[in-house]
Amino acid sequence: MLAMSSLLSYVGYNLPIVMLSGSAFQRGHQHGKAFSERIARLIGQMRQSHSPAGYDQARVLASESWAGLQTNAPTIAEEICGIAAGSNSDPLELYCHIGFEFFEKETRTGCSGLALATRDGAILGQNWDCHPDLIDDLALFLHVEEAGWSLAVIATVGTLGWVGQNSSGLALLSMDTMLDCVERGIPSQVARRLMLGEPDIQSALTHLEDRPIMAGRSYLLGDRSGSIAAVEVSPSAGVCRLPNAGRYFHTNHALTSQTQAVEDEQRLNLTYPSSRMRLASLQCAGADAQSVDDLKRILSNRENAPHSVAKTSSGLEPTMTAFSIVFDCGERDFYLCSGPPAPDRYQRFYWPETKRADTPAFSPEPNGQPIGVEI
Repeated sequence: MLAMSSLLSYVGYNLPIVMLSGSAFQRGHQHGKAFSERIARLIGQMRQSHSPAGYDQARVLASESWAGLQTNAPTIAEEICGIAAGSNSDPLELYCHIGFEFFEKETRTGCSGLALATRDGAILGQNWDCHPDLIDDLALFLHVEEAGWSLAVIATVGTLGWVGQNSSGLALLSMDTMLDCVERGIPSQVARRLMLGEPDIQSALTHLEDRPIMAGRSYLLGDRSGSIAAVEVSPSAGVCRLPNAGRYFHTNHALTSQTQAVEDEQRLNLTYPSSRMRLASLQCAGADAQSVDDLKRILSNRENAPHSVAKTSSGLEPTMTAFSIVFDCGERDFYLCSGPPAPDRYQRFYWPETKRADTPAFSPEPNGQPIGVEI
């Protein structure tokens, strides 16, 4: 196995594509080394944006959580140690960077997502929105282990991932919500990676049900069987699954009665005033959606701009769509558009079924020319 990272290409607005191979520590080390300067800058900004007392308290909470992570999720802990070693960072500081919930001020990323159940496998799509200052620190990471490719995630450098798909076809989307939070538990990015380590929705959700969650969030999941699920989680309300349906739509406000009871309405209106408008647009445009192309079209919707599904920044809500992604769980491939989405700007990524010495680890379309590292 080739135990080194490879910067393969860029998608659209300079979103790097990085292949990571080998053990969890090796893959983490490649990640950290490739982005060592950026990770050092982000950790420095994290220190400066909090008071000394707040930062010290976050380290205490992170230290408690880290001890549990090493015991209960050692592979994830090894990857984090690898990122820290590759970037010459303190592992605990890096864990604070990953676990933004350790701080009172959380990272705000407003998003719009939808999921469809089909007989050929679930189809999920999301526009991931953030402040423009955060876009340059995103990358697509492709994980390859001894048995072949295992995971594709988009992450802020130095972290575990915001959205992703594994080799079983399971795909995960996540939306920020204004729910309650507690000081102790596992950060949401750890929860996401635990779920993405499973082959199907039911086994993935056990990681939410069996572990203490620090802060509220909503997730859309789909798998190769065609099953989909929408869940909202909070420390007090627990894991709240939306009623079974053939399609789900979600933005940044709570949809179940249990989570609505602990939602901070004032904070929601200040942070994501467009959330209900975006949800209505998704529901209207997606009522008859059936295919990947339908999701590309829906996610490219600019009606009600700047507060549209394809979002642009405004004084009222400064986030914008940094990337748009559609996962085809049946085919186990995905379509990625960096920057403002348009139906003809998505690039397809697919993985070969066989692992041979002369087979690229993955191939992007539409140009049809494979790029990658040979394994």
